[in-house]
Amino acid sequence: MRLYYVTLLAVCSSLSFFSPSAAHAQVDKLYVKGDLGGNWTHDADLKEFFGESLAPGSKVKFDPGVRFGVGVGYQLTDWFAGEVQSGIMANNIDSVTDAERVDAVFSNIPLLGGIRLQCPIWDRVRPYIGGGAGVSFAVIDAEHIEIGGTRMHGSAADAIFAYHGYGGLRFKLNDRMGLSVEYHYFHADGADWKAEFSSNTISDRMRFGATQTHAVSVAFDYHF
Repeated sequence: MRLYYVTLLAVCSSLSFFSPSAAHAQVDKLYVKGDLGGNWTHDADLKEFFGESLAPGSKVKFDPGVRFGVGVGYQLTDWFAGEVQSGIMANNIDSVTDAERVDAVFSNIPLLGGIRLQCPIWDRVRPYIGGGAGVSFAVIDAEHIEIGGTRMHGSAADAIFAYHGYGGLRFKLNDRMGLSVEYHYFHADGADWKAEFSSNTISDRMRFGATQTHAVSVAFDYHF
C-alpha cells in the first residue's frame, strides 16, 4: 500500500503543477465528513473462552454488518490532507465453533490518524486514496454465548492497535460540498476481554484473533 501512496503522490503533484485550474484553485482547508454503508468481516480465530477446551481451529463467524464513519481533515494543499477518523463497524456473530447458543454483537470503534491524497486535475470528479493507524475499541455485547457449559453474558471492551486504508471517487456538488463512493479496508489486532466475575479457576478471559473488515459506503463532506 505504501507504493500506491508514493505513486499517487508523485502523479498528483506533477499533474497539479501543469494544470491551470488546479494551480489557481482556492483550497477550503478545514473539512468534515461522514459516511454510511455496509461491511463484511472475515472469520476470526477464537483463541480462548474462559478456560474451556476448544477444538483446533475454532472460529468466530460474522454476519454482514454496518459501517458508520466520521472524520475531520485539514487540506494542506489541493492534493494532500491530514485526517482524524472515527465511527463504528458492527456485526452480529453468526456462529462460534462448538457453541450451543450464540446471541452477540461484535463492534470496532476506531480512532485513527492518517493522510489523504487526491488528484486535483478534474474539477467535478476526483479520485483519492488514504490511510492511517491508531487505536480501536473492540466491543463484545453478548446476550448469550455458551460453549461446553460455560456461559458468557454482558459487555466488555478492549483497546487494540488498528490501521486502515481506503479509496474512492468524490463528486463535487458545489464549492463546499461533495458526495463520494468509498471502499475501506480495516485491520484490528486480536482482542482480549476479562470477565468481572468468573467461577472458572483456569481462566477469566475470552480472546479473539485479529479481524479484517471490508466496507463500501457513501460519504458526504463539507469544506469550511
